[in-house]
Amino acid sequence: MRKILILTVCLVLAACGREPQKETGGPAGTTPAKAPETVGQPLSAWQEGQLDIHFINTTTGEAVFLIFPDGTQMLVDAAGSLAQTGQVSTSSTNTGIRARWDPTADPSFRAGKFIADYIGKCMEWTGNKTLDYVVNTHFHSDHFGGYSKDLPVSNLSSTYRKQSLPEVLDLLKVGKLMDRGWPDYNYPFDMQTKASNASTIANYVTAVKWHYVNKGLKVERFKAGSRDQIVLKRKPGDYPSFSVQNIAVNGEIWDGGSKTTATATFPALSEIVVANPKSVGNEDNCPEENHCTCVLKVSYGAFDFFDGGDAQYDGMSTFPWKDMETPVALVTGPVDVMKADHHGVTNTNGYGFTSKVTGKKAEALKYLKPRCWVVNSWTDGHPREATYEGVTDLLPSTDIYITNICDAMKLYDRFAQVKGSNGHIVVRVYDGGANYRIYTLSDSDGKMTVKKMSNVYQSK
Repeated sequence: MRKILILTVCLVLAACGREPQKETGGPAGTTPAKAPETVGQPLSAWQEGQLDIHFINTTTGEAVFLIFPDGTQMLVDAAGSLAQTGQVSTSSTNTGIRARWDPTADPSFRAGKFIADYIGKCMEWTGNKTLDYVVNTHFHSDHFGGYSKDLPVSNLSSTYRKQSLPEVLDLLKVGKLMDRGWPDYNYPFDMQTKASNASTIANYVTAVKWHYVNKGLKVERFKAGSRDQIVLKRKPGDYPSFSVQNIAVNGEIWDGGSKTTATATFPALSEIVVANPKSVGNEDNCPEENHCTCVLKVSYGAFDFFDGGDAQYDGMSTFPWKDMETPVALVTGPVDVMKADHHGVTNTNGYGFTSKVTGKKAEALKYLKPRCWVVNSWTDGHPREATYEGVTDLLPSTDIYITNICDAMKLYDRFAQVKGSNGHIVVRVYDGGANYRIYTLSDSDGKMTVKKMSNVYQSK
């Protein structure tokens, strides 16, 4: 009878023209997801009780969209440099990753619309037409969009242009926006007049304030230590194990444990000395923009996700507080999935960089110990070879996912640890946070087709 049953199953599979899909990554022998995806078919709809983390690939920077277990939705950053000016598609540092697909070759491409369209498709799953939260980690174009007078003016107001994050505000209903500067944007100096990208910041601030006044957008400064600034909006009582912990911003770092307080580690505004705000260097008693980044951790049951923005270990500096990455990692502790700090550049993440001044290594991953490390890449050096090899030497069992790769990356030592690349990367957490899978989706066709999927990972 058993032989007949097995034969029948095989015949059915053959008749359907479908073979069982091979899976990659993850521990062997674990329980499969309740509704496994099929390679070659669109990703199935999010279901209540799942946590989705979507690394949206625009090839221009970072955009991480999350669906919480009750359908609350959050976007962290909205990548976008300037296709209109040609500064993206003509760069010699990203021609390799764009050999496969270069959306910026189309002069009409705008990352803000691309991101909003992607989120709109996910909203069809949740039935929630509000983007409940937006977090702008810091004021660099690959996180909130580049600005140029060549960008079209907003359809809502002639006072600002369609920079990526402002365009997301235009296209989607947004509940609350958090950044590191509201309402005055004056740390570590007046960002709208003195920063190297002052016009970009000024355009963003104008858009945010317009939506605050005219569309009821709630805007707050991101609060280090808080666990109630970002909460479930629809069914909070149904998922008590879910939380978002704000860890750091502007050098204020969460004190850890059950505390919701933070300690200031950067100089006060009155103490900052800077020779030239447009070229802040290691000789200045002034934090660089990446040092000020917002950092957060999302937890669901046993599962933890870390997004450190562009946190970095600035070991070349004579100011020890400029290593903000290590204390952030220490207070966070081990996680399951980590977005690579600062796209995996040299002085970040762990053990690929040694300070010539102190002789110490960047060692964030020594404390974070992610089971999976996800890189939002937008140049051929994301991640840098030294960083990649430092991470894989330290964590030889960690699986790596990269939104865009080039041929040079394939020569990195331990490149076999890359389990998914060249597409949107989606982490889907289920069973109350006990298990998760990671999917690589098509990005160029807009269909979110499953190209590859992992085995089941068990949360730590």
